[in-house]
Amino acid sequence: MSTGVPLWLIRKDLGISLEKGLPHVLGRTVTLRQILIFCGYYRRIGIVELFLSGQPEGLFENLSKSAWAFAFYLEGAKESAKATSHCEPFFDAIACGALDAARTIAERSRTTWNADEEYEEDFLYSRFLMDHFTLGAGRAHLEALLGRYEKILDGGEDSRLQLCRALLEGDQKLFDEPLDRLIDDRKRESERKMKSGQVSPNDTATVFHLWVELLALLRFAGQARLKLARNYPLAPSVARRVELAKLPPGDSWKDIPSYYDLE
Repeated sequence: MSTGVPLWLIRKDLGISLEKGLPHVLGRTVTLRQILIFCGYYRRIGIVELFLSGQPEGLFENLSKSAWAFAFYLEGAKESAKATSHCEPFFDAIACGALDAARTIAERSRTTWNADEEYEEDFLYSRFLMDHFTLGAGRAHLEALLGRYEKILDGGEDSRLQLCRALLEGDQKLFDEPLDRLIDDRKRESERKMKSGQVSPNDTATVFHLWVELLALLRFAGQARLKLARNYPLAPSVARRVELAKLPPGDSWKDIPSYYDLE
């Protein structure tokens, strides 16, 4: 999946995009889609830093910035503009160990499904993970979320629902099989996008090789005391060494250095 574009140039392009977007985020004039794009720049810069250095500190720093920027957006957004399943920055927070940011995102996200912006099963998946691992919801509440999830599927299979069940029950076998399917699905989707020829080099060099949501799911699995492999496709062990994280202050995402002269 090589793009032929140097990583330093991708980092520069992403950084310039951050600079251009910052005033709009601070002015609270961005939509949900726009803030997710903005946070995605931080995520991709973090992945570039990991690939350039072979060390995870830069990855974790930028994932933390993504998470806090999203928490800022949620603070000022109307409930009607929120959609809980569009929560990539929540996974960023979990993956880098920014638990305060994860909790803030979970608390500021909608507790009800936004039918105009998301599928209900996507909402239930995200809400379950937030409520279970970040807000410490009770068993009855979590069972109710998964019960509704099952009802929507009407007998159909869903790997994410099975993962949620496995995480709630601490069931190793139930966890391993759907996780493998999710990874395979992600890889196939990346290959499909590559063949379409309509993918940004910034994506093919970064998020096509490292999947932050998977990093978060593995963190949740650790909390559920499930056994994990050393390496997973799209989630190398170096990107899971959260003990090395040196997270910046929560408002550091607002201070973006100039990338225009960066080489």
